Amino acid sequence: MSQIDSIVTSARRAKRRKPTRANPNNAVFSELVPHAEPAVSAVAQPTVYGPYADGGKWRLIVVEGDERKAIKTDTYERAVELRDSMLEEIKRRTSRTFREAVAEYRDSLKSRGLLTIDHIIGQLRRFLPMDEMLSAIDSARADAMYAAETQRRKQNGKLVAADSHQTALRIAKRFYRWLVSTRQIKVSPLEAVRVVGRLKRGKTQLRIDEARKLVAVALYHALKLHIGATAILMQILLGLRPTEAVIRVVRDLDDDGRVLWVPFGKTSNAKRRLQVPEALRQVLLLHAHGKSSDSPLLGPPNELPRQRFVIAYHLPKLCEEAGVPRVCPHSLRGLNATLALEAGVAPHSVAAALGHASFAMTARHYADSNTVANLSLRKVADVLACSSQRPNVEQLATLLRESLSQSELCALRELLSV
Repeated sequence: MSQIDSIVTSARRAKRRKPTRANPNNAVFSELVPHAEPAVSAVAQPTVYGPYADGGKWRLIVVEGDERKAIKTDTYERAVELRDSMLEEIKRRTSRTFREAVAEYRDSLKSRGLLTIDHIIGQLRRFLPMDEMLSAIDSARADAMYAAETQRRKQNGKLVAADSHQTALRIAKRFYRWLVSTRQIKVSPLEAVRVVGRLKRGKTQLRIDEARKLVAVALYHALKLHIGATAILMQILLGLRPTEAVIRVVRDLDDDGRVLWVPFGKTSNAKRRLQVPEALRQVLLLHAHGKSSDSPLLGPPNELPRQRFVIAYHLPKLCEEAGVPRVCPHSLRGLNATLALEAGVAPHSVAAALGHASFAMTARHYADSNTVANLSLRKVADVLACSSQRPNVEQLATLLRESLSQSELCALRELLSV
């Protein structure tokens, strides 16, 4: 449905005002009916012309850019009523500020149960001119806004990373797509904006011995009901996102502590049920002891669940105490994926445990690249080592393409051609 059709539909659905009987022959009516039809307008905003007498009916012309639509009614009164309704609808849409639209967008996100609403809205409020109209940004200004974002400096004086400004652009584009889908604007001026810079793939991860030291220190504090240490253990051992760890309630801990439910999360794939290792099970049972089912699993029963920043605050301190390099909370999920793959867990199972739709996301952003490569090479070796039957050539070719670089594949082709 076009913008014009949307405006016409909204106007027709509006509550009808009591019509005023007008005489088409009086002076007022003559002023409302131009003698010539308008040319196609080049302005961006829709405009309504008429009513025009048209063979016993009355015609309105709605123009937006190169698009033009004629609407006929049986009576003059109905034509005036429909024209006024359309003008009101146009005014409502074109006079909305970004602040009003973002507030409505927040409600839309909240209805979907997303956990990152505050982050999304914060990015939009910083990136968009909140007190200006939705029509204030065209494609040229959109390019300039993103260019300015790439040159923005943080409090420490350093330029924002490519991850940061690309995330801001991605969030703004999603917001504009929502504006288009709700017919508040016709097209998104951000859609053609191209990202710049290269993203950093993966986070610095602890080695296996280092991870053992951090788990030992975190477990020592977690047994004393330390919220941050317990949440860190939940990230390492269960692969939870920071928010997923800190907002769990007592009823999410099931089967006498052997199962932890994640009923919702950042994406539709976040809903999952995880088996709890025995060491973590004892800690979580201590946290749940004596609390009602709807109380926060971590923290006092009469307080609100903690925010994800509790992990970012305590993780550096625990890393220092354990004598291991500092890592970020996000890397703990990657550590979980890497260790699971090293232990021989199927890739699709690792992806499901992290709440990913496919292993491609896990491999690209979480698991150690060497571990992923070794996993592929082990598959190749398994196929080649099959002595009971000939190896599946197509499967072998797929594994080799996934495991080897282009130069290595070229070298392999030369060897095979000899």
